Amino acid sequence: MTPSQARNAIKKIKAIIDPKPSKAEKQQIWQHFENQCAYCGCELNPNERQAHLDHLVAESEGGSNRLCNLILTCAVCNGDEKRELDWQTFLRQKCQKDNMGETQEYQQRYNKITNWVTKQGSSAVLSNEQQVQLESAFNKVDALYSDVVEQLRNQQKSN
Repeated sequence: MTPSQARNAIKKIKAIIDPKPSKAEKQQIWQHFENQCAYCGCELNPNERQAHLDHLVAESEGGSNRLCNLILTCAVCNGDEKRELDWQTFLRQKCQKDNMGETQEYQQRYNKITNWVTKQGSSAVLSNEQQVQLESAFNKVDALYSDVVEQLRNQQKSN
């Protein structure tokens, strides 16, 4: 197995355990958020590249590709501004506060997001069993990858 084959194997394993949303599921997200960014409310066009599906819980923190963990956002909010902030903190920053604390705009957007999560009815984070399966699969592929790299190094030394 070559290094690129090992990387592809890792991607295939992840896709089996935690698949990306189907076209129909993406349409559900677009419909729920009414073609608007969940954070700033700007209009989005599904035929343009300005829209993103943002993970409420980042994949690096155990977040999944389940619908309950994905919302519709614009490229500016997700790609340029949000960065490493959790979604609630970022949403508060996007919606200006009034004298009473949070704005009606914040509450409406927060409710839209939480209604989506509740409607989907499952955890945004992979289960312990799924995490164990994923880790086991990654460890196997990582061992294969390390073996291939070692073989390549040995071949280079021989030449």
